[in-house]
Amino acid sequence: MLAGPVQAQVSKFHGDLGVGLVPLRATGPVQGNPNGYSGLENGYVLETVSGNFFLLNGNLGFDTALYRLGETEQALGVSLNAGAGLLGTTRQDMDGLNKSFILDFPEYVTYRYGAKAVKKAKKDYGFGVGLGYRFCKFVLPFNAPSAMVEGVYATADADWFIRFSADLRPMRFYNQYSSEGLVEVLSIRQFNCLIGKSF
Repeated sequence: MLAGPVQAQVSKFHGDLGVGLVPLRATGPVQGNPNGYSGLENGYVLETVSGNFFLLNGNLGFDTALYRLGETEQALGVSLNAGAGLLGTTRQDMDGLNKSFILDFPEYVTYRYGAKAVKKAKKDYGFGVGLGYRFCKFVLPFNAPSAMVEGVYATADADWFIRFSADLRPMRFYNQYSSEGLVEVLSIRQFNCLIGKSF
């Protein structure tokens, strides 16, 4: 038999803390001749600003195995997560987005091997990979397909993991301008590193 339900339910809640990077590129109109120099038009021009926001966040989640693959220490499952954090940057020209509170909901379908894959895993170490989707909300909502990879150390006394996740593509927002047409005004994505403990 290649696959079957997990005989003993493998489910664990976890809590974690992490740091992340949120690259953001914004384009918007600025006054083309703010000092009123003669010979220059007083209209507006589009200006693009790029910056990296740093993210401090915490997360609570629930990981469970749904199907054990044969008699091996491998399983397919899900990882459901809800987190919150604070975005910050030292750039003065992005001050309107600085110190923004963020809500984060990355959800994954997972494959696990070794520790944390099955109820009575013989290995102290394991790993997991996941594909899914991230739903996020700070000043505005954004979402993107996301992937994660996780290393696990689990014994009778400890159950720790480190997880790296990344959006697979940025989410882009567009505005229509009379002279330039459709212009990308915002591009945003998230990268994250979390250290956590299962309980």
